Amino acid sequence: MATIKDIARIGGVSVTTVSRALNGYSDVNEKTREKIKKVANQILLCDRS
Repeated sequence: MATIKDIARIGGVSVTTVSRALNGYSDVNEKTREKIKKVANQILLCDRS
């Protein structure tokens, strides 16, 4: 099972940035937010297989 730490490691960002991006904080760059969402979705799809 993937964790927020896994998303951060793969995405090349901090755990705090992942948390803020996924919780909709406005201080996260939109490009970074999209990258994090993409990584999170890929991890979730892999976990379901």
